[in-house]
Amino acid sequence: MGTGSIRLDFVTVGGGKLQDQIHLDVVARDGTTHYENSVQVNGSIQIAGIDATPVKDYQVTVWPMRYRPASFFLRVQDGKTVRQSVTLPVNPDKVSAIDAPVYTKLPAQLRTILETSAIDTQPTQQGQSLYDALDPQRKACLLNIAVKASATILGDGSDCLSHMGGLLKLRRDRFFVKTTAALFEETQNASRLFHEVSESLHHPPDGYQSAKSFKTFDKYGNLQLSFFRQGETGDHYLVDVDIDEAQYLQHAFEVIRNAVLDHTTNPYDVHEVLVGGQKLNPGYDFVFPETAQITVTAKA
Repeated sequence: MGTGSIRLDFVTVGGGKLQDQIHLDVVARDGTTHYENSVQVNGSIQIAGIDATPVKDYQVTVWPMRYRPASFFLRVQDGKTVRQSVTLPVNPDKVSAIDAPVYTKLPAQLRTILETSAIDTQPTQQGQSLYDALDPQRKACLLNIAVKASATILGDGSDCLSHMGGLLKLRRDRFFVKTTAALFEETQNASRLFHEVSESLHHPPDGYQSAKSFKTFDKYGNLQLSFFRQGETGDHYLVDVDIDEAQYLQHAFEVIRNAVLDHTTNPYDVHEVLVGGQKLNPGYDFVFPETAQITVTAKA
């Protein structure tokens, strides 16, 4: 019987060496051979002695402890080693906190936004006290949107974040912020950057009416700006800002379909989209609990 080897090189979305405990499931497509093991991974592993007579196709499924599971196919040939790079996005359910920049290291415009904020859940806190009081997911959402909005350059050379004022609402998937007609007009005129989309899921607050909603043309990680205005004229606008991960994790990293459930957009998933798909760094890292368990669920 001929044999071959499989080498798997595990990396994070940011390109770093992945260190985690991983459960491996290697099954021949013809159902004749099945290898299974749990190993501690420090970047790469090699599986030797894989049946290859003389060529055999395998489905490889990896179930990490802290990252999302993935599945892919490899062809193993007698006497050869097939090498595969495996990029795994983080599993948000296994993140306990984030290592975020201190307030004084935030971009100046983001500090200005925080210093003029009065969000509904913490109306008396502004600036550093507000930032320090945010739970990890809302802080991650804030940093995600800030880096994406600052990287979205309008026709007049300004970026979207520079047009945003104080926060009124901050959730784990979006924020509501004061703005002016200038951002609305520049967005509406930036036809190569934004396209108009339905605003049906974005409801105006009391005293405001819906204007229009726009989304960037990014294949994944679109910035969406949904505007509301007070009256027919004037400069009193609000904008609801969010980022859509648009199933990027499943398509880009071969994440198992039923491991990416329909849910409110998670900021940790958005982090992986921005880093992996757009090379934008929101400025924070993930913190995991010291102990965790591998969770193996049914394959799609």
